Amino acid sequence: MKTGFKNNKWWFTMVELLVAILIFTLWWLSAYLLVYSAMSSSVKAKNEMIAWNLAREKIELVKNIRDTNWVRSLDWNRLDNWVVENPWSVPYLTWGYYKIENSFQLDDASRPSIKIIKMSPSFTETKNNILNPATIQDRTMLCLDDKWRYNYTCSPWEKPTKFYALLKVSPLVSTVAVDNAFRLDAIIYNYDRSFNKYVVSTIITDWKR
Repeated sequence: MKTGFKNNKWWFTMVELLVAILIFTLWWLSAYLLVYSAMSSSVKAKNEMIAWNLAREKIELVKNIRDTNWVRSLDWNRLDNWVVENPWSVPYLTWGYYKIENSFQLDDASRPSIKIIKMSPSFTETKNNILNPATIQDRTMLCLDDKWRYNYTCSPWEKPTKFYALLKVSPLVSTVAVDNAFRLDAIIYNYDRSFNKYVVSTIITDWKR
């Protein structure tokens, strides 16, 4: 009888131990999933905030060009070398895709603070073209410089990010295309676990019309 009682007690102890391990495992998994979910939400919120701010910056840079042209008595969509750094020498802002950024050269009058590059006419907005551009001209990935500023240069000593930015300029159309006006779409892609797209849209017009 004593042997049977000891065996039963041993089995009860094993069952209790297994139940305790199961409860602890479930608690640990629940805690891990809760922390992981909170961290994922935090990262997503951070990425969204960065994306929206980057998009708004692109819009403001175009408005800055338009307003500066007005002060200098230039055509509203003129890409003048005194106003912008324009490597491809595109004379006017017209329909198509662009890369635009603040080049932070306010202290040097010979180098404008806004840099704009028109992307190739063959560029199409697909995931593959965003992640694997055919040319440097169409590379839209942003990097962080040593002052934590986003730019397209992406020098070897700069930190690559998972953000991709471009500006789409389209005709403003109601029933017909409107002269002296464009639709601007500042587009930011973020490739972090999933491929997310953020768009800020506005209309820009010639103030003199």
